[in-house]
Amino acid sequence: MAIPTEPIGSIPRPLALLEAIKSAGDGTAPALDAAYDKAVEDTIRQFEATGSPVITDGEQRKYQNFWTYSVEARPIRRRTDSRSHSAPGMCVGCRV
Repeated sequence: MAIPTEPIGSIPRPLALLEAIKSAGDGTAPALDAAYDKAVEDTIRQFEATGSPVITDGEQRKYQNFWTYSVEARPIRRRTDSRSHSAPGMCVGCRV
């Protein structure tokens, strides 16, 4: 039995966009707008070429993602109690 699937969500970014982001030093720099536009256009074109019934932008403009969190080493909050803590148990070292 076949299970129909469609890619929805993040699509790998083109090398040109990755290089532009690296050169800009900040994935949110306004100078990247043209590179993001081209990546979105290419992603949509690829979805259309496959006949996909679901067309998305592939999250090409989404800067914060699993890659930036791991590469940029976001600091982990280490707490030993739950004061001013909105989500107990979500921080490393939390005892509540």
